[in-house]
Amino acid sequence: MTDPLPEMSAEESSARVIRALLDYRSIWTTHDLVELSQAPSVDVRRIIDDLQAESLIERRRGGIIAVPDWSLLLSRWAANSPVLTTSQLSRWKAPKDLFDRLATSPLKYALTSEHAAAFWTATPTANNALIYTPDAQSAATAWRLTPAPRGDIVLAEPPLDVVYLRRRSTPTGLRLAAPAQVLADLLSTSNGRPTPVSTNLTNWMHAHLFEWRY
Repeated sequence: MTDPLPEMSAEESSARVIRALLDYRSIWTTHDLVELSQAPSVDVRRIIDDLQAESLIERRRGGIIAVPDWSLLLSRWAANSPVLTTSQLSRWKAPKDLFDRLATSPLKYALTSEHAAAFWTATPTANNALIYTPDAQSAATAWRLTPAPRGDIVLAEPPLDVVYLRRRSTPTGLRLAAPAQVLADLLSTSNGRPTPVSTNLTNWMHAHLFEWRY
């Protein structure tokens, strides 16, 4: 049994509970959510009450909790608690073999936004690549990035470690943020407005529930 993480912030607790509800196609008890999210039980109960008040979760007989529409829950989370837009961002210029370096990098990171979505949807990407990493300077040194105010590589130092949960790996070893995190980032950066990339990823997620939500 895993004990709750010490001194978890309210934002971290909320993000962990919501990611659990999104990432797993399941019905829950409060105890289950405490165990999986590692958030304090008092936080989990508060979060569930708030989500129920917004009709984003349902309470069923026996204390069972269910998510009637994962996409509505995800949209609410992206709008109210945007992890990406509260991250510290910096721009860099990268060598042409950056993705090869990332595939073999021992550093903690997760590729998100358009480049990550393209792995599932084959949507053409813009030039900018967005990468979560806890220490941008260390990553820049390891990956041979150079500071550039208009560089096409954006490193994001997130305030929450939730962005690294359930990362996916491509066949080449590139580590991607989980689909739910990627879609939340796409929606938060577009102020909730659908874009071709977010729409394609949403459609893929609806059609492939057992590939990302299990």
